[in-house]
Amino acid sequence: MITIEQALDLVLANLPARRAERVPFERALGCVLAEDVAAPHDFPPFDRSAMDGYALRAEDVRAAPVRLELVGEIRAGGGPPGRILPGQAKAIMTGAPMPEGADAVVTLEQARPSPDRRQVLIAQAVRRGENVRPKGSDALRGATVLEAGRYVGPAEIAVMAVFGRAEAAVWRRPRVAVLCTGDELVEAEQEPAAGQIRNSNAFALRAQLRCLGIEGDYLGIARDDKGEIRTLLQEGLQRDVAIVTGGVSVGEYDLVEDALRDMGLEIVFNKVAVRPGKPTVFARGGDRLVFALPGNPVSSFVTFELLVRPALGRMCGLRAPELPRVRGALARDVRQAPGRTSFLPARASRQGAGWRIEPLGWRGSGDIIGFARGNAALIFPRELDFLPAGGEVEAVLFPAQRERGRA
Repeated sequence: MITIEQALDLVLANLPARRAERVPFERALGCVLAEDVAAPHDFPPFDRSAMDGYALRAEDVRAAPVRLELVGEIRAGGGPPGRILPGQAKAIMTGAPMPEGADAVVTLEQARPSPDRRQVLIAQAVRRGENVRPKGSDALRGATVLEAGRYVGPAEIAVMAVFGRAEAAVWRRPRVAVLCTGDELVEAEQEPAAGQIRNSNAFALRAQLRCLGIEGDYLGIARDDKGEIRTLLQEGLQRDVAIVTGGVSVGEYDLVEDALRDMGLEIVFNKVAVRPGKPTVFARGGDRLVFALPGNPVSSFVTFELLVRPALGRMCGLRAPELPRVRGALARDVRQAPGRTSFLPARASRQGAGWRIEPLGWRGSGDIIGFARGNAALIFPRELDFLPAGGEVEAVLFPAQRERGRA
């Protein structure tokens, strides 16, 4: 049985090469750039005013207050700005191009036009270049404005729009299938018969995938029959990654690992010294990956975050997709049998400049209700059996629950 750290190393060592694709720039939201984006032209493309005011020559207002001849106005998008001569000024709007001969802008607050708008009184001197954004001051032609490896958010979309970038090269998100197994499962909208429960794993896993920007294809529930499991696994392997829950322990009807072997896949590992989640299987067939996770909902949730998220995130091009970890003071004593690294439900909250980690009561790997009360998991090292209150411990913060730790 390998450690969780060794398991993650093996997963990352078996990842297929990433694939880039070109998409319309708006569809790049949530992706990672596969190449640099360079400016095809200077930006701003011309000297432009940073304020509403009056464009003039700084030399003409050194002895302010002074009156200048007012010779028109310049609107943003209003056409050629013309020019000014010594002793002249033009009203100008924010973003409008500077007229030839002008080298500064006086703000509206420091100027007062005459009633006939033939003159303007400038109350305060300005420096050359004041309130002017020079051509190319944001980016010069050929400069890199977005780097490869950068996550594309709304601001990055805006940058591409500024430069008329029709397409973006991004790392392709992997296609992922989700399959659940077990005779005891029915779908969430169905009424369970005696001895049955509703399937929660599929919906939790698809939600976890969405946190990575991936829409998982749900293949349904496979009964505890090797042929049916194999058929649905074959469908899952039409994607880049298949995630299976259930059927991975050592019982008579735990058939997933045998089905994977029958299909010729390489079993990279099948047991991990982690609690919950010991009977986790990772297999590979060429560039196709299979994560077979335990069926208990907390085990499925935790092993996805520890092993599947880092793999899928890197396939998407993310440099560090792992969930954030924090260190803080333990709120109460905790005991745990040694031998496996444990991830126990907890609530992490800010306490001054640090964190407070409060372990929560729960009833084991089937208790998703108890687990959902927390926003984190306390990491209990495998070599220890006791953590004292007040000691420094580490916890991993779960997605979509982090803000609840600040409530």
